[in-house]
Amino acid sequence: MTGHYIVCGMGDVGYRVVELLRRLGEEVVVVTLQVREDRQRIAESFGVRIAMGDARNEQLLRDAGLASAKSLIAATDQDLVNIEVALDARRLRPDIPLVLRLFDPDLARQLEGAFDLRRAIGMSTLAAPSFAAAAIGEALLTTFSLEGTSFVVGRHRASEGPLRDCPTVDDLARRHNLITLMVERPDQDCLTLPEGGTAILPNDRLSLLGHKEDWDRFLGSPRSSVSGRHRGTDRVPFALRMRRSLSRLLRFWREEPLPLRVVFLSLCLLIPLTIAVFYGYLRQSLVDAVFLTITNLHGEVVLPEDVGPEIKLYEVLLMILGSVTLATLYSMLTDFVVGSRLRKLLGSQPMPRQGHVVVVGMGNVGFRVVRELTAVGVPVVAVDADADRPFLADVRTRASVVIGDARLSDTLLRSGIARARAVVAATGDDSVNLGIGLAARQSNPRIRTVVRLFDAEFARKVESALGIDAALGASRIAAPTFAASALFSDVVKAFIVQDRLLVLLRRKAGAEWAGRKPSDLQDIRILMRNRALSSDDRPLVAEEEVLAALWRKLAPSWTGHSSDD
Repeated sequence: MTGHYIVCGMGDVGYRVVELLRRLGEEVVVVTLQVREDRQRIAESFGVRIAMGDARNEQLLRDAGLASAKSLIAATDQDLVNIEVALDARRLRPDIPLVLRLFDPDLARQLEGAFDLRRAIGMSTLAAPSFAAAAIGEALLTTFSLEGTSFVVGRHRASEGPLRDCPTVDDLARRHNLITLMVERPDQDCLTLPEGGTAILPNDRLSLLGHKEDWDRFLGSPRSSVSGRHRGTDRVPFALRMRRSLSRLLRFWREEPLPLRVVFLSLCLLIPLTIAVFYGYLRQSLVDAVFLTITNLHGEVVLPEDVGPEIKLYEVLLMILGSVTLATLYSMLTDFVVGSRLRKLLGSQPMPRQGHVVVVGMGNVGFRVVRELTAVGVPVVAVDADADRPFLADVRTRASVVIGDARLSDTLLRSGIARARAVVAATGDDSVNLGIGLAARQSNPRIRTVVRLFDAEFARKVESALGIDAALGASRIAAPTFAASALFSDVVKAFIVQDRLLVLLRRKAGAEWAGRKPSDLQDIRILMRNRALSSDDRPLVAEEEVLAALWRKLAPSWTGHSSDD
């Protein structure tokens, strides 16, 4: 076999990568120590050659055709094994393009630079944005960053919102600074990377690329409009400062228990009532009435002479209730001061009142989901059963933290599940995640449920049968980027829309592109030039940095689904 791809490992990620490569018409050889019988049977029925054994065996790599392979993907579930396989393959064939699966994203970045890998992919880094997007409910396909700038690829219907006023793809780009990657039309073949003059029809569904700020403005995000209004200036308007201060006071008030707030407000009614008694019944001046009221609230008996027994009895009641009022006030102030100092000392955030996202499981994926959500201004409550999780110290600086088993109703209640907008169950156990999603739905029938499930086929069944809003797996999210990285160099991100694999590439214009117009390039479209989204058709300059897109048609899925959506 020549011109094929070698995949080491046939777990969840390896199996998905092998499936995508075969759906693209590529030849694949798998080297794996173990594989599920059903997966082996299905893969071999689609022409995949499987060699059983340890991929660190040099003779096994030679037998798999390492000398003539196009690329090798190390996708076992152990970082050190993947690194060792890469070292062996590079020693046997120095020019082999290598793609590695790594759980540690920091190690992935270091290896890419030190070992000259085509790509080292941290699974959690790829998966977290998709989980965060599913929790928010926005139709986001993927997010990525270039030089610190965040970009979004999302889907939107032409009949909704601002797209109704955009007759063509070019008009959409001019008005909203969003580039159209695909136009999906009912009962018609999709238009991938359409021309600028392509008309937008009412029933179309568009896949769009743009800066995060432009995407937020397109969706009408209030946060983006506020941040954009004051961007580039250190001076915060007085009205905005007052709103923030009032918001902090209201948050403190709302965090107090409801019975305590009711008692305090009820007792506060004593002040105007007592002033009215002294002013109207005892004929005191308004100043004397206020003075007598405040003095008696503090327990000092100061009464005019010759008052009747009814006033004395009222004075006794006033002193008792006044003491309760002051004790309640002091307890609330003490809680505010001590709680604020403790939160500052521990680095934790206050519990959101409502509209937050509950993220369960502070592992590699859950921690990064919290980071993605807080980065776009969504309040988060993080839940984990282990108080010694290494990521919790960082999480406390971003979100409120609850320690406990999220399958228990008490833990969910402490996380404010009844007032939350969504829950993301991202532990490493499918059954635990499913249990959390169902328990959250029982506590709050309106909540959006997102669960992490490793088996993609099981995830489809869960979504359709159990009412889970989104059942996602890191392998399902990451596999397109793995497959694309084996096919092409300089892959930024890859994702599937309908039956297409869309690939984003970051490259410098080489000799084959220099001097040519972007419209003259075959099967590829230039989306960004020199870090700015652009449809400029000027000739490309040598070494000019561009973001380009291309696509490949996918055959039907092995499970019988024509689409991965």
